[in-house]
Amino acid sequence: MEEKKKKKSIGVMDIILVVVAVSLFAFTVCMIEIYKAYGSVPDTLVTCVFAALGGECGIMGMIKSFKLKYKEREWQNEDIERLKQEQTAPVDEDKPPADEHPRCDL
Repeated sequence: MEEKKKKKSIGVMDIILVVVAVSLFAFTVCMIEIYKAYGSVPDTLVTCVFAALGGECGIMGMIKSFKLKYKEREWQNEDIERLKQEQTAPVDEDKPPADEHPRCDL
């Protein structure tokens, strides 16, 4: 059997996480400079920026968990269908049972 190799590609969520990290770093550096110059920072702006970026990361986490939950449901349905087919298929005495699960990469 040929083994399928998956290409590691950069996804949209990965790009968004990099943008969020760079934005947060740049904002923090700017706020440090403002603090050095004026002795204080705009607290409302800091709160809003951290809330927006944190909210974005939270929403992306929810999307990722919903995608994973949906994928696991598909796998469960495939397993149920495969079990039904195995129960109705005639048994071949000469063929040993398959020990490997098709998605197991151990």
